[in-house]
Amino acid sequence: MTDRSVTAEVKRWQPRPAVLVAWVVLVGVFLGSYYGTIPYLVTMWSRPDYQHGFFVPLFSLVLLWVRREMLLPLPERGSWWGLAFFPAWAILRSGSGYFRVLMWDPLSFLPFLAGVAVFVGGWRALRWAWPSIVFLVFMLPLPGFLDAAFRFPLQRAATLISVYVIQTLGIPAVAEGNVINLTAGQLEVARACSGLRMMVLFLSICVGAAFVLRIPIWERIVIALSALPIAVVSNVARITVTAIIRDWWSLSSDAIEVVHEYVGLLMMPLAMFLIWGEVILLRRLFTAPLPERSVLIGGARPIDPRRAAAKAMVKPRQQI
Repeated sequence: MTDRSVTAEVKRWQPRPAVLVAWVVLVGVFLGSYYGTIPYLVTMWSRPDYQHGFFVPLFSLVLLWVRREMLLPLPERGSWWGLAFFPAWAILRSGSGYFRVLMWDPLSFLPFLAGVAVFVGGWRALRWAWPSIVFLVFMLPLPGFLDAAFRFPLQRAATLISVYVIQTLGIPAVAEGNVINLTAGQLEVARACSGLRMMVLFLSICVGAAFVLRIPIWERIVIALSALPIAVVSNVARITVTAIIRDWWSLSSDAIEVVHEYVGLLMMPLAMFLIWGEVILLRRLFTAPLPERSVLIGGARPIDPRRAAAKAMVKPRQQI
């Protein structure tokens, strides 16, 4: 993109001075209203399970930019229907303080931003911004009941599947609870290694890919739902590689912890490769059908079979 085209693109999105001042005031009010919530989120994102939270707001901005053409030309008027979202925002904020449920406060971002989008730009602005608003859910920590519901089943599944894979590779392994007994020692699948962190991370990646990729809606749903099996496969690969290294080199427990952490760095490229392979597989298995009345013959242009049959029935004129 040349400098001139960049300048033209910026001018298309440059608001009037009054609108710019209004947006600055609105952002200032928003940040001032959530002065206690944002540090809470930063603290949660500092934990190993939710470090991807730092990238969620950035990716939401990227989604807005990718879908920017949907908003052009910029709407001149908003809609009073945007005020209908603010009661939900007020209920979440007041309920967070009254019932002391900290997660409700950052959750109130969603109705607030949706209401602002409709109030400022109408329903067209909401159609443009809704994927970015929905994606902000992934910056929130999982509720306690969901954490408890998913963590132990994922932990148990990772243990049993890993033992099966390790045994298939010819390495003696037996599972006792969530501990894998190897010839060289034991390997514990702790709560932190249950795969829940990977599931949340890969779910955000799959949903983000579904928003960005230009594919049919059913393919987007399949990609989003594939986060759970991708998380399980990645976690099993991590445990299996760690077990193989433990069996081959008979490392100490401290050394295995270091190996386990470094092997975990490879799980993100593996997940991205699996998503890419899934998209390619879906493209190969399900191709777009040809129009009903068109047939491609030898790579030529589409031919209407009815017209071809009609031409075949017409007898050529005899020359005298």
